[in-house]
Amino acid sequence: MSVLHLTPQLRPLTVVVTASLVVPAIASAATEQEQQELNQLRFEVKQLRLINERQAETLKQFETRLNRFEGQQAGAQPRQLTDTGQAPSTRAMTQPDTRQEATPSKSVENILSEEHALFGSGWTIETGLTYTHYDRKQLVLDGFLALDAIFLGNIAIDDVESDILTLDIGARYNVNNRWQLAVNTPFVSRYSAFQKSSTVGPATVTTEETVDETLKLGDIELASYYQLHAETATIPDLVWSLKLKAPTGRHPYGIDQRTSASDAALQFPSELPTGSGLWSLGTGLSLVKTIDPAILFANIEYTHQFANGFDDINGNPGIVEPGDVRLGNSFQYGLGMAFALNDRMSLSFSYSQRIQQKAETRLAGSGWSDVVGSDANAATFNTGVTYSLSDRLSMSTNLSIGLTPDAPDFSIGLKLPYSL
Repeated sequence: MSVLHLTPQLRPLTVVVTASLVVPAIASAATEQEQQELNQLRFEVKQLRLINERQAETLKQFETRLNRFEGQQAGAQPRQLTDTGQAPSTRAMTQPDTRQEATPSKSVENILSEEHALFGSGWTIETGLTYTHYDRKQLVLDGFLALDAIFLGNIAIDDVESDILTLDIGARYNVNNRWQLAVNTPFVSRYSAFQKSSTVGPATVTTEETVDETLKLGDIELASYYQLHAETATIPDLVWSLKLKAPTGRHPYGIDQRTSASDAALQFPSELPTGSGLWSLGTGLSLVKTIDPAILFANIEYTHQFANGFDDINGNPGIVEPGDVRLGNSFQYGLGMAFALNDRMSLSFSYSQRIQQKAETRLAGSGWSDVVGSDANAATFNTGVTYSLSDRLSMSTNLSIGLTPDAPDFSIGLKLPYSL
């Protein structure tokens, strides 16, 4: 009987002990979960605030530009009177037949300015700086092959490295919304190193001579751009160009050749040219088609070189030979695409190729003769980024990589167009 009496008294005690252990564990787990949810809510609220601030700033910029464009349109288009002598109502002025196209973003305007032509009003002043590097190596063998495998004689390596820095100062003026005139004045700095390495037996001798020119005037170019057809849903924007280049730089004809004091086999010019010495006239077409989000562009151009006479076209010191020079005509084309990354920045990729015919010379009293090795085929791959620093000032960068031996190894350019 005593055993049956004790068993009911022990069971309530066991229940109380178990409850005292489980309840704190449940409360602790619930508190930790609530803390995690609270931290997550705080993080999401913070992210939403940042997004709202950015959207508010972007909306403010768009509203500012919209108000400015609407103000310009309102000032340029006076309100017309109806037959009753009263101004039309606001509702009548906002009918579908009076809708206008959206103004292109600044990034799109930068693309058109660099790859095509941007028509508007007023002047644009453009300053540019371009660095170009050439490296030409030529292997010269003076001897003969024995048993078709062993070379007996001298091996010489001719190396010419050239660095060209060009400062361009130009201006563009829009006569109207379809015609633009432009002028560009280059100032050229050049540095060239001429090397000759000769190997006779186990010995190798390298001779180097350098020539440089600092900030000399190059060939000035005048250009005219006329819009033949504005872009529509099916037809691209079409612009015709006409370019005239004047021989204002130092021409390369008749420059005396010097002989190195260390190696009589190494000859180098006494000075470096900064222009072609000839008048040239080029004409071409450029096309632009907008296919959202890309902008496709292409261009073709043909340039004719006019012959010109010079008092001396011989580079040997002490020998004067007057004659005429006619450089080869050239054909150039290019194509590419650009993307407007946002309202102010754009990225472009393009390919261009220039094919030039042989040059010709004519001494006094003789006929024309071709200059061996004067024809060229220069192909380059180009990429660039344009960024609008403000509503008037933009920055354009470009990198060109040569794909053929006649093209420069690489070229880096920077332009800063400013709209007045």
